[in-house]
Amino acid sequence: MTAATPPDKPGHARWARAERIVAGLTVFDGLLGLVVWLVAGSASGRLALLSLLALFAGTGAWRRRPAGHLAALAFYGLHLATYHAFDGTGSYLLRGALNLGAVIHLPNAVLVLNVFAIGMFAASAALLWWRVRVGADSRARTSKS
Repeated sequence: MTAATPPDKPGHARWARAERIVAGLTVFDGLLGLVVWLVAGSASGRLALLSLLALFAGTGAWRRRPAGHLAALAFYGLHLATYHAFDGTGSYLLRGALNLGAVIHLPNAVLVLNVFAIGMFAASAALLWWRVRVGADSRARTSKS
C-alpha cells in the first residue's frame, strides 16, 4: 500500500506523477523490445535481456521502489550511445526498442547518442534522488513519533 500524499509537501504529487510517467515509458520500452525480439527472431538474446531489465525497472519504479530506479539507470546507461568504427575493428551496439539518435561523425567512426535514453537516464536519476529523500524524510518522521 502507498501512503497518502503529505499535506506539507506540495510538490509531492508532481514528483509522483513524473515517476509514473517514467515508469510507464520504461515498461513500454521493455514490452516493445520483447515484441521486436520475438517478431524479428533475433538469434541474439541481448535485446531480450535488456527488455527484461526494462520491465523489472519499470515495474519497480511503478511500485515506488528505489531498486526500480537503479535498474532504470542501468538499463538506460547501457544504451546511451553506440559506436561504429569505419574499419570494423571496434563497435559497440546495444540498443533498446525506443531510440532517438543524434549522429556524430568522428574522423574514423560514427557515434550515435540516444537522446531518448539520455533524457530517461537523467529523469531516473532525479527520481531516484527524490525517492531516497522522501524515504529518509518518512523514516525521520516515524522515528520522532
